[in-house]
Amino acid sequence: MLFGVDVASYQGRPDWPRVRAAGIGFAFSKVTEGVDYKNPTWGHNKAGMLALDGEFLPGAYHFLRSDSDPVAQARHFHRAAGDMDRFAVALDVEPSGDSRPTAAQARAWVAEYKRLSGGHPVIGYFPRWYWAQVGRPNLGFFDSIWQSQYVDGAGSPAGLYDKVSASWWNPFGGEPVSILQYSSSATVPGIPGRCDINAYRGTASQLKALALESAPAPEPKPAVKAPKWPGRYLTQPPVMRGDDVRQWQARMRERGRQIKADGVYGPRSEEVCRAFQEERGLEVDGVVGPETWRLTWEAPIA
Repeated sequence: MLFGVDVASYQGRPDWPRVRAAGIGFAFSKVTEGVDYKNPTWGHNKAGMLALDGEFLPGAYHFLRSDSDPVAQARHFHRAAGDMDRFAVALDVEPSGDSRPTAAQARAWVAEYKRLSGGHPVIGYFPRWYWAQVGRPNLGFFDSIWQSQYVDGAGSPAGLYDKVSASWWNPFGGEPVSILQYSSSATVPGIPGRCDINAYRGTASQLKALALESAPAPEPKPAVKAPKWPGRYLTQPPVMRGDDVRQWQARMRERGRQIKADGVYGPRSEEVCRAFQEERGLEVDGVVGPETWRLTWEAPIA
């Protein structure tokens, strides 16, 4: 088990040797947010983490906003972060004020950053509760998931982790959970006040392999020809039932969506449809028409 912290400007300038001496094995520092913000303590954090021993894994993250172009945000992070060869890279996807970033925006950010960085892995900070709110999209465009669910109270990393439920590690969005943020009230020597604390269930070398080694490009999958459109628009309310609904739901399950193939087009089916339409750049209306039907089979599966 490895414990790690994540910090932003709120934590000031951590004393990184003290943090490491306290048993912390990895850390993420905020670098950027949107298209114009850069964390003023990033330079201190980058230098301080790099100066630690080789077993420690430094990390950097961008806070995604829904009110700015995700491609421009990826370019901003790439410029501000600098050389990331020794760093884990994460994208923070969560709501903040009026900003509610989508999986489609996250996918665009990841694609652009991988293009700029030559394929550097990207870990997705995507809380399970927010994933459920935005329609349970497939998160396979991330290399792994960093999820959050908090225990009660404050204290040391190990003491707080004793309260974690094993179910919090369950996979979702088609990806395993590799890092769990389980409190924002940890006390860690070298960091003023309380901070976020995270866990990784493995060794330092395993975490480095996950965060730093690019996976080989998957072999292209052969195109799947869509079956003939059934000739009616699948929508609700009122709920619609039929074999065509079941066929569409079954294909969505193959795409990694959390949906029952029960032949009933109700609220959950509409949620899945809307999330898929948003990802594919279609009109988001929750209605399975000819184009949504076709792309359900023919669009690449991430």
